[in-house]
Amino acid sequence: MATRKAKRTTKTDSSSGEQVCFVISPIGKDGSEIYEKFKEVLDYVIKPAVESSSLKLKVIRADDINHAGSFIKDIFENILGSHVVIADLTGQNPNVFYELGVRHALSPRTIMIAQTLEDVPSDLREYRTITYSTTAKGSKLFQERLHKFLEDIMNEPLRPDNPILDRLPTFQENKTESLEAEVSKLKEELNSVLEGSIKKPILVSKDTVKNRFKRICTLMHGHLQQHGNFQKTVNEEKVSFQLPKSEGNFNLYITMIEASEYIDEYWYVSICDVECNLEKDLADIRLLLAACSAGQKVGIKFIIITDEDLLSLKPKITKAFVQMKKFIPADQRAYFDLLLWDHTGLMKKETELGIRVNFV
Repeated sequence: MATRKAKRTTKTDSSSGEQVCFVISPIGKDGSEIYEKFKEVLDYVIKPAVESSSLKLKVIRADDINHAGSFIKDIFENILGSHVVIADLTGQNPNVFYELGVRHALSPRTIMIAQTLEDVPSDLREYRTITYSTTAKGSKLFQERLHKFLEDIMNEPLRPDNPILDRLPTFQENKTESLEAEVSKLKEELNSVLEGSIKKPILVSKDTVKNRFKRICTLMHGHLQQHGNFQKTVNEEKVSFQLPKSEGNFNLYITMIEASEYIDEYWYVSICDVECNLEKDLADIRLLLAACSAGQKVGIKFIIITDEDLLSLKPKITKAFVQMKKFIPADQRAYFDLLLWDHTGLMKKETELGIRVNFV
């Protein structure tokens, strides 16, 4: 479903220019028990915690919107445009879940809170929720945890944080690849008809897959790793972590940022010189996912390289990879990606890098 880009801008408060933190919570009628209960949560728990953070957000709830116009329209504009949305699931209010679903479909940077985990549906329990109480001690603990969530958002503002954004790219990719395979098949059938069913021979590279990858790797400042010990900087401190240097047919490579000592990407590469054993490669990827999802939070790409044409198999392979990622923590899944550099994929990469390959 296409979304108009004009609506993707982050909402700011017109009077102060601050970015907005919109709060979704039960409201009730002014003066009712529900209204008083959640107004106190807003004023004495949520607002102090948000406003004391380093993000400098202005907290707004639906009942703070008092200008002329459609009330519902204003709510949805805030749900879409606010930099951060906090949804209070306490009491399992239907309006809250409806508005949360809209936000999840449109944008990341959403924080779920509740007074008890029993208020969180099973479909959402794999995603982090902050529990809170209205006591002085509970408010203090909530503030500390919320600041950590907001810090994570500041560091990775586009990171998927809900079931829709976590899985939608894969659904779209599978659909696109399926359509591409269908188009390719129709083109072949059309060419057969136009050319009197005489098929042209497929161009095959004179060079080996291994040599082609070696050139790509060199131009991307990459090299094979002899060890898996690394360091990264977190909050200006050096943190050590370890990755397996190999598993089955996969070997660990790193690429460097040009003219620097900084690592750009981590690759696990399987080069199929003869015939691909995709089932074995997927089994090895499963082991590497388990070993690499210990919280080091670095992007890792699994790359299967072959001279075969894998177009028809890509949807099945991608689906298997998505299923594997369900066995690792939800907050780690976005760090892993699978690339298939088959005959077409290698040619595309070589073209990007300005490599000319001779064919027979």
